[in-house]
Amino acid sequence: MSDRQGPTLASTAAVRTSIPRSVTDRSDPDNPRAVRTREKAAFALGDIASNLTWTTISSYLLFFYTDVALISAGIAGVILLVARVLDAFFDPMVGILLDRTTTRWGRARPYLIFGAPALAALTFLTFLTPGGGDDVPTIAWAAVTFLLVGLAYSVVNVPYGALMAMTTRDSGARMKLAGWRSFGVGIGIIIVSSFTQPLIIAFGGSPTSPVGFGITVGLYAIVGMLLFWVVVASVKERVPLTPVLRARGNLGRSLKALAGNGPWISVFVFSVLAFTRLGVITGGTIYYAIYVLGNPGAIPIILLAFSLSAVVGSLLTAPFLRLLGQRRGILVGLLIAIAMTTVLFFVQDNVWVFSIVFFVLNVFGGFGFVAAPALTADTVEQQEWRSGRRDEGLLFAGYSMSTKIGAALGGAALAWGLAAIAYDPASPTPEVVNGIMWIYLLLPAVIAALQVIAIATYGLEKRLPQIKEDIRLRREESSAG
Repeated sequence: MSDRQGPTLASTAAVRTSIPRSVTDRSDPDNPRAVRTREKAAFALGDIASNLTWTTISSYLLFFYTDVALISAGIAGVILLVARVLDAFFDPMVGILLDRTTTRWGRARPYLIFGAPALAALTFLTFLTPGGGDDVPTIAWAAVTFLLVGLAYSVVNVPYGALMAMTTRDSGARMKLAGWRSFGVGIGIIIVSSFTQPLIIAFGGSPTSPVGFGITVGLYAIVGMLLFWVVVASVKERVPLTPVLRARGNLGRSLKALAGNGPWISVFVFSVLAFTRLGVITGGTIYYAIYVLGNPGAIPIILLAFSLSAVVGSLLTAPFLRLLGQRRGILVGLLIAIAMTTVLFFVQDNVWVFSIVFFVLNVFGGFGFVAAPALTADTVEQQEWRSGRRDEGLLFAGYSMSTKIGAALGGAALAWGLAAIAYDPASPTPEVVNGIMWIYLLLPAVIAALQVIAIATYGLEKRLPQIKEDIRLRREESSAG
């Protein structure tokens, strides 16, 4: 994780003859005002689209497997872990391809144009798994469709994530875009948490209706596809492709620089843990509400509190981190969230009080979740400073990979936890109910403690202005030479 200085400059004081940046130049990637409001809003729409797939799968697929397709919890956990880890390693391939893509539509946008329909179709097919229990056709269909929907998600989401680094080089503007993205995440979670169960019942007559699941997920898939196309029409790619990226045979240099990009590694590990915690919370809420609280109606209430925490967090993260600093602000938020976990054990009898505490806890605990895409975009500057290569696709592929590995670990941990306590939807014993409570309340706090350790090693924030200045001078010298 060496942070040694990148390629030597001929002189740090060399040739400062560039024309001052114009604050009115909307095409200037260094202009913090270049990104228009409609583009910021488009980033929010993109995350709404992503979460109509992501959150639906994270929140409902395990329940769909165990209670609709009647797959045992242990086997469902294996499917979630193996398929998600396999398709996570597809993300770097998409990123490498993205870094070598140039078309008349841009670099990232073609993937959204053509990948969104495939993602929509495969999301729908994932929730058509036949309800045959642990027989071979049911397990095979579940495994194959889950693997393929993950691959399609990579094709769309890696380029969508890299758009942030392609739209602007300004760190402050990126943090604002991250706020808009998190706002979209919150709205997406609100839609899924508030409407999924009522729609399933309305279309199918019961919470476990295969028809209800199929129609509901099909609607989400179509809307998500259309929203991705809005992103294509609204977002402008301003940051030029670094010329060296056009050369062939340099993948090894990119990977070597990535392996030495300490801040990126910190954000990667942190994001794996963040999405592990997210998977436990969103997937575990259904079981917690039904079996611990004995109140299925609490599912949308608790998930709504969680989704509102993402919306509020998207508004508070930038000013909170600007006040305390990025690393310190994320650390403080996580420590507050861990401390508030103890309160949840004492307010379980009142779902509204529980949900309020849960909301506040996740506002503070979610600061790093909001900031992670912006921190990843900042590590692109570190990558260029060290190697002369921006590698936006590769670095954001790593971020996308971290989300999938985290989701896989979260879903598998939840499923195997259920298997360990002998969960059976037909006969939940008091011991099983107590086990679900401990899994749901304690495991996220343990993961948050690991996040504290991961983000404590992030040290890019103070060095970033000098890194960007060095890169600017290097470009000037290259142009002068």
